[in-house]
Amino acid sequence: MWAAILFILFLILLLFAMPLAFAMGAAGTVTVLLQGSVDIMGVVPRVFAGMNSVSMMAIPFFILSGSIMEAGSISKELVNFSKAVVGHLTGGLAHVCVVSCMLFAAVSGSSVATALAFGSLLVPAMNKDGYDKAFTATLQACGGTIGPIIPPSILMVMYCSIAGISVGSMFMAGVVPGILMGMALMVVSYFYAKKNNIPKSPKMPMKEKIRIILKAIWALIMPVIIIGGTMAGFCSPTEAGMLACVYGLIVGKFIYKGYKLKDLPNVFAKGALSGATILMLNGMANIMGYQLARVNFPKTVSSLLSGITNNPLAVIFIVILFLTVLGMFMETCAATVIFAPVLYPMATQFGIDPIHFGLIIVMTLVLGQITPPVGVLLSTTTSLVGIPMNATFKYLKPCFLALLAVLILTAVFPALSLTLPKLFF
Repeated sequence: MWAAILFILFLILLLFAMPLAFAMGAAGTVTVLLQGSVDIMGVVPRVFAGMNSVSMMAIPFFILSGSIMEAGSISKELVNFSKAVVGHLTGGLAHVCVVSCMLFAAVSGSSVATALAFGSLLVPAMNKDGYDKAFTATLQACGGTIGPIIPPSILMVMYCSIAGISVGSMFMAGVVPGILMGMALMVVSYFYAKKNNIPKSPKMPMKEKIRIILKAIWALIMPVIIIGGTMAGFCSPTEAGMLACVYGLIVGKFIYKGYKLKDLPNVFAKGALSGATILMLNGMANIMGYQLARVNFPKTVSSLLSGITNNPLAVIFIVILFLTVLGMFMETCAATVIFAPVLYPMATQFGIDPIHFGLIIVMTLVLGQITPPVGVLLSTTTSLVGIPMNATFKYLKPCFLALLAVLILTAVFPALSLTLPKLFF
């Protein structure tokens, strides 16, 4: 009953346009007060507990490294590298968009940042080559979903801080599925270009290609610092994020000359604001998670599922269905903090590997960011391109199905996500 009251209060506050973080905090606090079994001052530490985590320290640095990449023209070099590698293929610029998103995902860990990182560089060029604006916006949004899957990942850090598992292992679990997601979108792009007779870009001379690749090496080292440093055990994810920020500042200033010193306050302010927003969401959502734990909601969910099936794979597909619907309406960070404490114990009960299960949660929630009615990524990219969201629906279906196919493959074949963690950790 108390869980139902909590969610009803939360939905009512959202309907009255209360900001998400405060709606979660208020709903959790009011429910605690109505129960009357806990002093209100016992709620306050929960907010800080949701933010005061060594793992969570990585999030601001990942966000800041993405901001530095944009300011320092490092993202521009990633686009040039992608053009040199895949730009001559059928659907060349679409492939460039996807590969650039994959490379940027290996630094930022944010879906929105990944979706928007290359808009000003690629949208005009894709429009000029004959790509429908609706397709461009759809592909950008779907490319953004790779951001939290290829390490590093803000959502993975949040899940690991809740479940108490290795962030490095979780990062490695996302490498293969993230690459498969990119390849799936490239397949869709190929058939779109074939069907619409999009002309191929002229093949780049080998000398020019080598020049661009050599120049881009400095940009490609940033993902290596984060992923390689974590894999090798040289540094923690938080330390890798710090190193990437320092490296990005040096390369952006002295190699690519992308920013001036007077630009740095805005870069740091942008990163700080985004990081603070996520930490605030995490802290406030922790109140709701705390209240759900107090009323034994995880045990109730486990008992309910046990009455339906004892098959771990069936449980995973039920969770995918639930989170897909949830992701259509709820912000992914908030959904992770609220429901990971509920779902994680259930996975343990059914014998599901916590790393594999965590990846399934993250992959499912990010797919919700491209589905109406909210579709955060889709609404963001359509606003950037200047078209209504409903114009993208005919292109969204094949892209969504391609990404969903990767999610199902990952669910059915755990080796796709667990092989690398077992090799390196």
